[in-house]
Amino acid sequence: MIIIKMGKFIPLFIGLILAISLYLFIGWWGFLIIFPWIGISITLGHYLRQRLQDNQKSLGRKISILLIMPILLVFVPFVNNENFQLEGVILIVLVGFFSKGFIHFAIAKLFGPLIWGRGFCGWACWTAAILDWLPINKGMAINPKLKNIRYLTLALSVLFPVMLIFLMSYDVRGSYINKAELKWMIAGNVIYYFLAIPMAFYFKDKRAFCKVACPVSLIMKAPASFAIIRKRPTENKCIECGICNKVCLMDNDVMSCISRGQPVLSTECILCNECAINCQAGAIR
Repeated sequence: MIIIKMGKFIPLFIGLILAISLYLFIGWWGFLIIFPWIGISITLGHYLRQRLQDNQKSLGRKISILLIMPILLVFVPFVNNENFQLEGVILIVLVGFFSKGFIHFAIAKLFGPLIWGRGFCGWACWTAAILDWLPINKGMAINPKLKNIRYLTLALSVLFPVMLIFLMSYDVRGSYINKAELKWMIAGNVIYYFLAIPMAFYFKDKRAFCKVACPVSLIMKAPASFAIIRKRPTENKCIECGICNKVCLMDNDVMSCISRGQPVLSTECILCNECAINCQAGAIR
C-alpha cells in the first residue's frame, strides 16, 4: 500500500535526480528549476487524478501539461536564446554543437521513451498543452493512411537544415547559435499552432496534428517500442465494452490487448490514462 501511494512521487524523484546530475555534469543552474518543476507538475497531475471525481479525473493530466508548458516553451528558450524544435536541433548537431536544446531532445525524445514511451506527448508537449483544452468532442478515428503524412513532414524537417548547411552554406555558428535561435523557436511554434488548431477542429480530434503531421512523434516511436512503462491489465477481467478504445486520444486498440491480458504495446500510446480512467471494470492500470 505504501509503495502504491508513493508511486505518484516517482516523477518528482526522477526530476530531482536529473536536475542534480545534469547540474553537476554541465554546471547550468537552470536544470535545478526545469526538472523539479516538471516532476512536481506530473506528480500533481497524478495526485489530482486520484482525488478528483470520475468525470473530472482527466483534468489532472491536462493541468499538469499546462503547467509544464511555460518552463519549456518560455523559460529555457528565452533564458538561453535556444531553439528546441527538431530543425534547430539538427542544425546544431550537424556542426558539432551539443547545447541544452540537444540535451532536451535526448532526454525527452530519444532516451526517455525507452522508459516512459511517448509519455512526453501526453504530459509535457507544449503544443498539446493547448490542444487538449480545445472545446472539441472526439469524432471518428482518423484514417490510418493520413498518418503517413508524418513521414513527409519528418523528411522536410531533416532536409531543410541539411540543405541550409550543405547547399546554401548557412553559417550556423556565426549566424544562428545564440543569435537567431529564439526567432526560429518562435516561428516554428507559430507554424505548429497554426496547423494544429485548425486540424483539431477539422478532424474533430484534439490530437489530429500529433497523428497526421507531427514529425517528432515518429522519432519517438522507435525507442518507445522498448518502453518499460506501459498501460497494463489489472487482476480484474476485461468485459470488452470498448469504452477504452472510444476514449483513447491516439486511436489505439486498447481493448484487444487488455482482454488478452497483455500490455498496450502500440508506440502511439501517450500514457494519457484515459483508458484506465474510463474503464468500467477497473481492468487497466
